[in-house]
Amino acid sequence: MKKHFLKYLMIPVALLTLNACSQRSSLPPATQPSMLNQQNSVPELTQWPTALSPNVSNARTLFDKYASQIYQKSNPQGMVIVMINNSQTLNRSFGTTTPESRNAPSMNSLIRIASVTKLMTSEVMLKLQDDGKLLVTDPLQKYSYYGVDIPLVSAQSPIRLYHLASHTSGFPREQPGGKWGRPVFIWPTHGDRWNWLKKATLTSTAGNQAAYSNLAYDLLADALVKASGKSYPQLLQQYVTQPAGMTNTTLTPTPAQCQRLLVGYKPSPCSDTIAAAGSGGVYSTPADMQRWMQGFLTSHNAMRKATASKEQSVYFPRNRLSSIEGMDVAGRADGVGLGWVYMAPANGVPAIYQKTGGGGGFNTYMATIPELNIGVFVVITRKPNGTKFSEVTQGTNALVRALAKDFYQ
Repeated sequence: MKKHFLKYLMIPVALLTLNACSQRSSLPPATQPSMLNQQNSVPELTQWPTALSPNVSNARTLFDKYASQIYQKSNPQGMVIVMINNSQTLNRSFGTTTPESRNAPSMNSLIRIASVTKLMTSEVMLKLQDDGKLLVTDPLQKYSYYGVDIPLVSAQSPIRLYHLASHTSGFPREQPGGKWGRPVFIWPTHGDRWNWLKKATLTSTAGNQAAYSNLAYDLLADALVKASGKSYPQLLQQYVTQPAGMTNTTLTPTPAQCQRLLVGYKPSPCSDTIAAAGSGGVYSTPADMQRWMQGFLTSHNAMRKATASKEQSVYFPRNRLSSIEGMDVAGRADGVGLGWVYMAPANGVPAIYQKTGGGGGFNTYMATIPELNIGVFVVITRKPNGTKFSEVTQGTNALVRALAKDFYQ
């Protein structure tokens, strides 16, 4: 397939469902989405390329080369990397499961995906919208607990669900008051969050700037629970893990699963992480993450899921924001979506949609080029000294770009 048959994914910065909001009052100008490029909207699903025909042998060589380099340069305790290149899937494991072990990690090792969790929270939100349970433009106030008034800088600019999901709500990265050195993903609890909100103050108007916020995503999960009338583990299973066949992805690992948890520097106990269900608490396996990543890509035997383009839409281009903080970890954030970070096309390679994660001795990274059905997921466990997550993100970005360029040759 030649290059001219493909359109670059210039995702519209739109709420995708604003037509559904016509029955409500229109949004204030400050919250109305703009477009990254009015002339290049996302093709309809049927217009996207189906399974393409990359050079399989070249892709394997590239994958092996970059996987080895990522491992050597990042210097982790253990690492698993998974690639989907249209209908071709490959994986490699390096290092050991624990500092004391000689066993290599596997596709069935239990891992913490950390902040990649946020992408699943956004998926739940969009699917609840499809089921008529909420609108992404709903104010958080609608789903408040205990009669709490959500703090606002401007009454004309309420914090909406999509602000929480795009890190533009104005909430801090973490809730103040956490104990230093505590295990990850167990605080703040639901009660902690909503008690804090009773006296909290904010300094940024919603939709004005992007500042990475774990707290915002946990508040989003709370809102999804109230909108649906179901617990968050039930929502995760119904809308994410069950449709994708993810049998080892959970917030409450069993003792048998915990025995398979990889161990890195400063590990946290393998325990219930429902407190951080929306922001970072999900446990999974590389095999399950491959299944989930497949939902954003088309192969000969699998079509991307119906919500894929919605999940990877860009809501705020960088130049629309007054400032951006905590979003450039894996490369320049040219746009911010519902957890996904958009990196614009460059040097003949289509856009990358990516997300980083870290916590409890783990780092994770997912980078996709959905236009070419390319995706890579990497998980590493850290050593006490010298592990460099930047080498993981840079190497993975280089890998997906190399696979894209190989397709055109």
